Amino acid sequence: MPLLSTIRRFKWIAPLLGGLIIIVAVALYFKDQKQRHSDETTLSEHKDHGLERSTDAAGKVVWTCSMHPQIQLPEPGKCPICFMDLIKLELDANKAAAQSLRQVEMNADSRKLAEIVVTPVRKQSVALDVRMVGKVEYDETRVGSITAWMGGRIDRLYVDSTGSVVQRGQAMASIYSPELLTAQAELLQAVKAINDAKSSNLDLVRRTAQRTLEASREKLRLLGLSKAQIDAVIANGKPSDHITLHAPQGGIVIKKDVVEGMYVQTGMPIYTIADLSHVWVVLEAYESDLPWIKTGLDVAFAAEAYPGRNYKGRIVYIDPVVNPKTRTVDVRLEVPNGDASLKPGMFVQAVQRIGGRQAESASGKGDPLVIPVSAPLITGKRAVVYVQPKDKPGTYIGREVVLGPRAGETYIVRSGLDEGELVVSKGAFKIDSALQIQAKPSMMNPGSAEAPISHVHGQPQDSMTQGTAARYEAPPLLLSKLSFLGKHVGVIDDALRASDVDRAKALYAQMNSDLNALADSVDQNAMLEGEAKLAWKEFAMLLMNDAVLGSEAKDFKRLHEVHALTHTHFGNLAAAFGVPAAAEGQSPQAFRQQVGTVFGAYTPISEALGNDDPETARKAIPALVKALATVDTSLLDQEGLAVWNSSLSRMQEGIDGMSKADSIEALRAGFEHLSIGLTAAVMRLGVFTDGPVYELHCPMAFDNKGANWLQTDEDIRNPYFGAAMYKCGEVTRQLKDK
Repeated sequence: MPLLSTIRRFKWIAPLLGGLIIIVAVALYFKDQKQRHSDETTLSEHKDHGLERSTDAAGKVVWTCSMHPQIQLPEPGKCPICFMDLIKLELDANKAAAQSLRQVEMNADSRKLAEIVVTPVRKQSVALDVRMVGKVEYDETRVGSITAWMGGRIDRLYVDSTGSVVQRGQAMASIYSPELLTAQAELLQAVKAINDAKSSNLDLVRRTAQRTLEASREKLRLLGLSKAQIDAVIANGKPSDHITLHAPQGGIVIKKDVVEGMYVQTGMPIYTIADLSHVWVVLEAYESDLPWIKTGLDVAFAAEAYPGRNYKGRIVYIDPVVNPKTRTVDVRLEVPNGDASLKPGMFVQAVQRIGGRQAESASGKGDPLVIPVSAPLITGKRAVVYVQPKDKPGTYIGREVVLGPRAGETYIVRSGLDEGELVVSKGAFKIDSALQIQAKPSMMNPGSAEAPISHVHGQPQDSMTQGTAARYEAPPLLLSKLSFLGKHVGVIDDALRASDVDRAKALYAQMNSDLNALADSVDQNAMLEGEAKLAWKEFAMLLMNDAVLGSEAKDFKRLHEVHALTHTHFGNLAAAFGVPAAAEGQSPQAFRQQVGTVFGAYTPISEALGNDDPETARKAIPALVKALATVDTSLLDQEGLAVWNSSLSRMQEGIDGMSKADSIEALRAGFEHLSIGLTAAVMRLGVFTDGPVYELHCPMAFDNKGANWLQTDEDIRNPYFGAAMYKCGEVTRQLKDK
């Protein structure tokens, strides 16, 4: 009973608890709906703009335009060029491992969908068939014309039909000519006059008669009479009213312009004779085959009239103009035709096998590097290939290369690839499209090479061409080397202004060698890392290609085109790394030569200290003192004189200390002062030497205070420690080019 009573007393609690539960559930439901609605609204707003938010490892948001991938903004919105919605830019998952600005990764599924196929770059003997068609033509140098040398009437034609075979000197036609009759009468009168003058005692009369005779003979010669015909007129003693025309050469009469009884005027053609013992064969060659076609090359061909018979001719002329309708170039062969089997107008076909020495002469020495024709993406004069590192399937790196001529189903590679590398031979365009979406340098978007994807925040993307602050840090040694590279570009400028094509090409060849050595040095010494390294590789690649193209340019126009690209590429490189202009010595050349003499006397002291040889170092001091004494300061202006006096004071301090030194340590202390003074002079006033000059630094010298010295090469020979730490130190910068 008590329990029942208690339940009845609190029976109102159950409905209350139930109501509370319902109220809480409803509240939670509407709160959840509100939050869900808010989330859906936010997501819907983003989807309305076609956007999704994405951050990279650093928490930055990058948005780009699918039509203009160079646009990169930190917030979603519209493309400022085409006003399309921006899309999320997929960043590389491991950017630190990137080997190139043109690098993209694709997983196995993506590679399968893109149907990627790679092929190794290989060396092979180049052989191909160059097919040409053409026809036989007359040899224009063996076509002669018989013309009337005087006006008259054709009384007789000894050869009266085309196609007749004639011999040299054969009589061809007889012409009646009143003009000829008058000229012969003048000749006979002159002969009579000279006979009459023989009895005269006056030399003037005899000389006048002789000159008249000579003039009469010359007139008849000009009218077409031979010496024998003129002599016959004199022997006969009476003029002839007809002249016989003779064939100037043997051959076939291919044209007869007159008939008997016809009157002709002076210069009118009568016969045309062609010598068919040699003929021309004019072939039509496609533009793509021109690199393989050279004058002097023997070409075999066949005529449809003689199946199975092969003829051979030598290329003597290549037309400089392309036929705008057929896009072919005429190639002329000289062909012997002793049996006259080749008839003008015959069609011929040439299938020339290019290989062996012929191919080597067109492609370079030895077997060339080749890639499939499907591998490069070519636009204009540029070619891009995609290389797959052997140990990284699915990673593809774009590379601009210099191609040679096409050889069948392959292209010869002039520069940019090494034997054994794997190039994408199928699917390259799909890889290029992926790079375009990521705003990386590609075939269709080469300009992005000047604006790498990870640019400095707030800095305009075209800063590389605007001379703004450097975007990448580089060691002073690299900057100094690059400054001399810029000077080298200026020297090529001078050669082009002087129209010296050979010198400009030689300078480009040297530039290619220097760039390859510099690229190796940058890699071996790990001068750069991260994005600075990627940017350097991009610019070095472009400049190396420029150097190859410049060294192989065929004419002045092509050199100018290449050099314009070189200026652009080096200008962008200089802006990206803050490359200073090469320091020109602020002194006359004669003074720089004298500083070079001082440097030449300084070097033996440095070498001796590096070899721990104090006696040799002391013996070299007088030569240095003598070199300093011969320096002519009158060559300097006031500012230069102040620089030299300051440098000389420091050098003299070092020489005094070395002269009084009683130990190698004291010699090295004086050598430091000498090096400081000479370095200042070289930097500010310049130096003339046969090779480069480098500044080196030992950080441990003089109780870790550090000290510098100068050398002619980068092979470290530490003068402050000698054998104890002979290779201790680093090359800090280059002070003079070669």
